[in-house]
Amino acid sequence: MIPKKPWAQYTEQEKEIMRTAVMHAPPDAPFSPEYAAAYLGKSSSTLQYMRCHQSDGIKFSKVGRHVLYKKKHLDEYINNCEQQCTA
Repeated sequence: MIPKKPWAQYTEQEKEIMRTAVMHAPPDAPFSPEYAAAYLGKSSSTLQYMRCHQSDGIKFSKVGRHVLYKKKHLDEYINNCEQQCTA
């Protein structure tokens, strides 16, 4: 587990480790916003913005003050972003 710190302080190697951890996890595995962001190629502040401003964003759980994302919801979000064309 990589220690929590501001998003800008994570190295590309740490982001890759987090992304790989999510990739190989079972569908119901919960992940912190940092791991979810690394998996999606976004920043943790982008995920925070999405939680506050997009009702059709990624499903998440709140346990006390902690936000958790399940891998299956991250994959669902990726699948819903697929486009047929750019026009």
